[in-house]
Amino acid sequence: MPIAYEEVDNLVRLPFKFFKRSNYAPKAPTHWHTGIEIDYLVSGEDFKVVIAGQTHHYNSGDIWAIDRSQIHAATGHKDRSYYVMGLIIDNNFLEKEYPSSKNWRIKMDHISRDTASYRQLRKNLITIAKLVDQPISDSIRFLILSEFFQMIALIDSEYTEKTAVTTPPNQSLADTVIAYIANNSSTNITAQSIAEHFRISQVTLNKELSQVTKLPLGKYLKQVRLMHARYLLLSTNYSVAYIANYCGFSSAKVLERNFKAWKKMTPSQYRKAFSKYFNE
Repeated sequence: MPIAYEEVDNLVRLPFKFFKRSNYAPKAPTHWHTGIEIDYLVSGEDFKVVIAGQTHHYNSGDIWAIDRSQIHAATGHKDRSYYVMGLIIDNNFLEKEYPSSKNWRIKMDHISRDTASYRQLRKNLITIAKLVDQPISDSIRFLILSEFFQMIALIDSEYTEKTAVTTPPNQSLADTVIAYIANNSSTNITAQSIAEHFRISQVTLNKELSQVTKLPLGKYLKQVRLMHARYLLLSTNYSVAYIANYCGFSSAKVLERNFKAWKKMTPSQYRKAFSKYFNE
């Protein structure tokens, strides 16, 4: 099962997809999409989200973001229920209407609830959630856009690290490479073979991909394989040797070495410790 690309369908005449999931028992496989995602956990405790290889623990009231093209997955305790809402921004719209966003690197994790910016983001999300439940007339659409643009301006001023980009990244190339890796990470592809496949130098491909994923090609490929292995460890009874082969590692020992460097425990230890959090 390759890492999934999430096709994001915007709401009618709006530049984002909005979602609300109540009584939600998360078991989201590793996936990615091109747009920035903003999430708000309305209720629930110990909601685990793995973003670009890092595990984050969220509780009721937390707001966080997932940057463009970052691979991520969500899991929760199988005996608990969660209510989460959020939106995924149309990246083409954002870069056209807010060109400086091309230089953003989102920094929104466990933001303090004692700040005016947190209260404003929460208000924006809750208001949008109420408005999208209504028929989207012209007046409702403009009210939604007002809340949305407030969020964009706030994210820009409070929750981004500006990177100096002398030449904009080739987003189309990066997305194509990311999709290729997601679909072929279980095979014996390497950074060199990927560069050869796209008939581009590895140096150039590293530069283009790292502007989007914040990782060079080889490290990104390893991260994809490790996150896929993590998902299979929690969701199946497959042996470690089988998972290693399935995820593109040359042997179980190679998976164990890389997994331990990532999670500070072996795959078997990780499965024993955390499979209880994965909903069946």
